[in-house]
Amino acid sequence: MNILFEITASDLLGRNGIIHTKKGKIRTPCFVPVVHPEASKNLLSVNEFQTKYAVDFIITSSYILKNRYADAKIDLHKQTGFLGPIMTDSGAYQSLVYGEIEFTPEGVIAYQEGIGSDFGVPLDIPIAIDDSYDVAKAKVEETILRCKKVPATIAKTDTIWVGPIQGGRYLDLLEESSRVVSDIDSFGMFALGSVVELMSDYQYDTLVDMILTVKQHLDPGRPLHLFGAGHPSMFPLIVAAGCDSFDSAAYALYAHEKRYMTTTQTFLLEELDDFPCSCPVCLRITPKDLLKRPKSEILSALASHNLFVCQTEMKNIRRAISMGTLWELLESRSLAHPNLKKGFDRLKESSHLLVKSTPQIKKKGIFVVSNDSLQRPEIISHKQRLATLAPPGNKNLIVISLLHADLEEVYGIFRSVKSFLKRNATIAANYDIWVLDPVFGLYPLEISELFPLAQYVAIDNLSREYIHSIIRSSLTKLVGFDIDSLFLIGNLTDINEVEKEHLILGKTNLSIKSFGFTINDSSLSKILFILNHLFGQ
Repeated sequence: MNILFEITASDLLGRNGIIHTKKGKIRTPCFVPVVHPEASKNLLSVNEFQTKYAVDFIITSSYILKNRYADAKIDLHKQTGFLGPIMTDSGAYQSLVYGEIEFTPEGVIAYQEGIGSDFGVPLDIPIAIDDSYDVAKAKVEETILRCKKVPATIAKTDTIWVGPIQGGRYLDLLEESSRVVSDIDSFGMFALGSVVELMSDYQYDTLVDMILTVKQHLDPGRPLHLFGAGHPSMFPLIVAAGCDSFDSAAYALYAHEKRYMTTTQTFLLEELDDFPCSCPVCLRITPKDLLKRPKSEILSALASHNLFVCQTEMKNIRRAISMGTLWELLESRSLAHPNLKKGFDRLKESSHLLVKSTPQIKKKGIFVVSNDSLQRPEIISHKQRLATLAPPGNKNLIVISLLHADLEEVYGIFRSVKSFLKRNATIAANYDIWVLDPVFGLYPLEISELFPLAQYVAIDNLSREYIHSIIRSSLTKLVGFDIDSLFLIGNLTDINEVEKEHLILGKTNLSIKSFGFTINDSSLSKILFILNHLFGQ
């Protein structure tokens, strides 16, 4: 069955949108709680998921249903108590855990159709973390073969079939699986599998590699699901890498172990003196009092809180995508665990893949809060555009250095200098003015108010290596300009260090004059005085 996936906003590879189904709308990115198909085995009442927790979409096990009820007629929505869209797995995870299962690929499809699955999954073969390449390749080939048979096997058109992508940590196998499965029109959604064991080992860097690999070869018009996410601290990472939905049973599994989730950490219930949360569960009781309650009530309360936390983080993510601040959220969450930072670093290395889906103009300015922020796709793409600008037309060039500038907002300096030039047409006709920016490098004053050149806030202690690389590339660019005179205004300390080490300007015949001081909010009069001085020469 074809799927209507309406994308309303994007940031990095995260996408806000709506998946339209016959059972209701699914907001993306979407957390998909795993539920047991037998109501008595869930810690929470699934029939309250939509009204109490705003859950749009759940996943349950067709394998368990088949084993429990054999060929008895089952209505999946009545069985689970959930009226919205439901995905059923194929039994692949059980085969990974327990070995071979007594299901045929054709039987799995027919059973899911028979019970009324909204999203069905063909019987794929997952890759174990210790599988050799040859074993993994054989599994991928068999999964692909089964996927190719899906169009001729399905009987009903109201089930959305999910194309499983397998390959494990072998990226070339993932690429091949993605290419082939993406070309099968019968799949309305794709799902990346074989990540649960990676999550258990916190291999977030490998997970990012896997997601980015499949994203490059799948039809972008169809959503990508991830089988087996974990703690909510990882949610921003997998969304930023390109997952539109993902399932997890962690909210309940953690509760069974009396573990209490926050967006970044996990605590044993007995460790807490107070609940750092204002969800309905945490507002009405203290940890000490909850520990006195019957075990079933404790587990239910923890599962309820954990589910609220997961859903709250999804709201945070969707809001961040809408506002264009997903990088800020991701960078913050990456500090929750060293391995999350590894995952973030891996995504950062692939920032060029994020450029196309990251808006070039945003509702808010961007924050450069660390040297990691310098890899933001907005910065990378804008630096690439600046590299294509035409050189100045005049023989005289003034460069205003914003290195180590102490400004509340850079707008004031730019606007005042532009206003001065309007009043002094002669100097504007004989001098070009460019800006040396610590983040973006060299650019003409005329474009200084374009996003994000004047719409960012950065820490002052950017790495010396980065600042010097900006200066080297800027000085090299200056040497290539057809100019006779160069006037440098602003903090020149780092410029002098780079010039002393590399002798870039010193190899030219340029006439160079320098006016060294750190630019701050009270420097405007000094800058205008220098410009008047130059004009008077």
